Amino acid sequence: MKYDENKYKVWKLPHPLVLHWVINPGVAINEVFLGQRLPKVMLIDKTSKAPLAERSYVPCPSCGELHDARLWSKLNAFGHWFGYVCPACKQKIPCLWNITSLLLLALLSPIWLPIKHYYERDYLAFEAVRCEQQRASLSKSLSKYVWVKLGLYFSVFMFLFMAA
Repeated sequence: MKYDENKYKVWKLPHPLVLHWVINPGVAINEVFLGQRLPKVMLIDKTSKAPLAERSYVPCPSCGELHDARLWSKLNAFGHWFGYVCPACKQKIPCLWNITSLLLLALLSPIWLPIKHYYERDYLAFEAVRCEQQRASLSKSLSKYVWVKLGLYFSVFMFLFMAA
């Protein structure tokens, strides 16, 4: 699928941040146990001055619609073991796999293969509903104050954690 290179910066392999997701062994815990995923293609709007989170989009290869990447954030960031689901056409959006995750899934295949076989269709329907609920609750703009506050909380937490 072709994207407007003048409007969007395309993040896909071999982009360094995407490559980090694929080769970092620590990401396997996020994928296998927490269900956090990363789409194969992300688009970053070059024309907007908004924070990165507000100008990130996930394209659906089935219907071609661009979805706000914040659909899969906050409370909806976890539990996507079977991948992302397009809220428009209800098809799966391709996601990346971490190398270590694939090795873990190979070892755990006697456990997850029956689960995938019996529950994937129902789970994908649940994912579509969950994504619609998240879409309804998205706020259009986050103030810069929220990002500064978040950064200050994180820096205080890291200082206390590293000083202890």
